[in-house]
Amino acid sequence: MPAEPTNTHARQARLVAEARSSGERIAIGDLPDGASLVNVLGVDYVHTSDPDIGELYLTTVGYTYAEHLQPHNWYDLDWFRAKRVKLPGTSLVYRSPTKPVDGVSLDLVVKFSRVGEKVPIDTELIENLLCCEFNGPFEEFALAEELRHSRRGPAGLSIRTQLPLAIFVPPGETQPSQSGRFQWRIARKLDLHPGVAIDILRQYIVVYRWIPGLDAWQAHDAGLIDEIEARRLNTRATSEMSAKGFRVLDMKPQHVIVQPTDGGGLLHENDETWYGLIDFELMERTPEYYREIQSAQGTTYRKRRRQLLAGEVDDSVAFPANLQPTNVQGVPYVHGRAESTGGMLWVVGHAPDLFDFFLPERWRTTPQIRLMEGHETYFTTSKDQIPFVWKVSRVGEPPAAAAFGVAGFRALAHGFNSPFEEAAAAWWLRRQGIPAILPRAIYRTGHRSELDESHFDPSRYRSHEHLRTLEDEPVLEPRRNYITIWDYWGGPEAREADDDAPVIRSMNVTQALARGLLDEVESRNLVADLEAKLEGVGVEVIRFLPEHVLVAVGADQALVRDGDGRPASCLCVFRYLGLPAAPAGPAS
Repeated sequence: MPAEPTNTHARQARLVAEARSSGERIAIGDLPDGASLVNVLGVDYVHTSDPDIGELYLTTVGYTYAEHLQPHNWYDLDWFRAKRVKLPGTSLVYRSPTKPVDGVSLDLVVKFSRVGEKVPIDTELIENLLCCEFNGPFEEFALAEELRHSRRGPAGLSIRTQLPLAIFVPPGETQPSQSGRFQWRIARKLDLHPGVAIDILRQYIVVYRWIPGLDAWQAHDAGLIDEIEARRLNTRATSEMSAKGFRVLDMKPQHVIVQPTDGGGLLHENDETWYGLIDFELMERTPEYYREIQSAQGTTYRKRRRQLLAGEVDDSVAFPANLQPTNVQGVPYVHGRAESTGGMLWVVGHAPDLFDFFLPERWRTTPQIRLMEGHETYFTTSKDQIPFVWKVSRVGEPPAAAAFGVAGFRALAHGFNSPFEEAAAAWWLRRQGIPAILPRAIYRTGHRSELDESHFDPSRYRSHEHLRTLEDEPVLEPRRNYITIWDYWGGPEAREADDDAPVIRSMNVTQALARGLLDEVESRNLVADLEAKLEGVGVEVIRFLPEHVLVAVGADQALVRDGDGRPASCLCVFRYLGLPAAPAGPAS
């Protein structure tokens, strides 16, 4: 029997949760001290944090069992080790009861998330599993909730699943040697910025409500059904999930839970065997449903992107509790916490519906293409099919003056711009009519890196001390790594704003010269013209190279040119530029 909540707001939350099939958004009020309401990938959580206990995210349903789900009531190591039962499979997943609360215990499924680990390949499933990755905990819950409440498919069809209750992040950080995560990415070595490579390596424990019963294969072993019926149940569950727009890449009878009856058979409903589904770490939307979602999400994304390209900012938009509008050095941002890593995220503009697109779990595990040797600059297409470029900021590093020749000491005196200065420079230059790539977001890692005091430029940290985060911390911290995210440049401005423009490639002037798309004279003139434009608007150009300028290559493998026949170009590196005056606008 489920425990009956004993306080007013928990009872109210339970009633709302039970009525959730209406599709209405649930509002939770009267939060306890120290708790906050956050929304991650469309799912609301009540979040609490304690440095000694860890972080707990309770779903709406989980909040009705808040006392049962406090870590000391189920994750106390003596209790957990004594009471847990390892469930079959390759993952670390257990059935475990909570300690009694008001005389009632709750049966849980406790699973250690495998996000970032290599997916074990079953030869029967190799085609699906070769390129797949485990869902992150927030992605897993978001998909499970979407499946549970989906109105897609035949009228009256609903899919019963384990109830997502909580995500627990124990205190401390998991190091690469303690897990099988991201080994190829770590092997790739972001040598100067190890915090970037291991940033996402927190330990997550996902907690579901236990579904009593047997899986279809256990029911077969118990003689309740034959092998044909076990496989038919698996096929039926797969088909009904597909009708809702979902699939599980390693779907098997062990994921289908059935209910034995006292009469020696299985529980039926509407002349069909009753079943519930478990295990969603490899669940994804079907290609058909994915395209539907992409169409809806793409409409929002493209609209917001066009507004940014036009320099439009809507200050009247309502913000959820866990996000806030802010302005840092003249650039408007949506600012909030990246719950999956404990990092911070600033998304350019004032559109909170763009925030989830740039969460690290949406792009950190997608295939990466390194764009420049010696520079930590990568192209990727996110899980939302958004192409963009991300770069590791070099703020705090002293430039290698000797390698720069005569200009080296000038660069050393200036130092590398901060990520916020880079975004501010691009934002400001676009408004001066200088072609510059559009900044999209700044991500600060949750992981703290070691600091080499002998190889450190403190100037930017001093000049940014007055700029603060949501949690009243400095926006720029010496022991954090920063990643800037940029639009993938799609050619001249008219093409950038055209959602139906054919996809083109971009490359820097040095690369175009090496491929014979530009000659020496044209490349020098192109760089010199753009440098002159920068100086013409008062920008101090500390260091300017052909690698800092992009050109575009069309489908015909020729350079895209403007109306005067000159190659379309765009500034893409901002770490060595000094603006004529600090842009106005404090962080708030």
